[in-house]
Amino acid sequence: MATGERIKAARKKAGLTQKALGEKCNMPDSQIRQYELGMVNPRIEQLRRIAAALGVYISDLVDDWSKISQKEISDDWGNGNHGSVSHEKAIEMGGYPLNDSEKPLLDNYRQLNNDGKQKASDYVEDLTKIPEYRKEE
Repeated sequence: MATGERIKAARKKAGLTQKALGEKCNMPDSQIRQYELGMVNPRIEQLRRIAAALGVYISDLVDDWSKISQKEISDDWGNGNHGSVSHEKAIEMGGYPLNDSEKPLLDNYRQLNNDGKQKASDYVEDLTKIPEYRKEE
């Protein structure tokens, strides 16, 4: 499903008209219509406003992250605007640069259930309290 179709589906699920969504996002309904019809691809700033108005993640709306430049994503993340993107999608789209030792750790973490994830987080927190395992500043 294309981004515009996803926006439309989320808007309808929220019970909003294009005009009402536009008002919530502080943009004209004609712009919402263009996005929904696929005539224009929204920039990440507009996606953020739409996602917030609909109560969804940006990643729920975007079908193809290659339509958004890595620079735009990087700038957005650099400004601390990552609350509307799910963690998994952020990693997938390059929002979290991982080094070679972090990737396997994250891959293993994702295989855990919620209890296992909490236990892993607790272990990591405990390790940070032991001086021999801390990075030197």
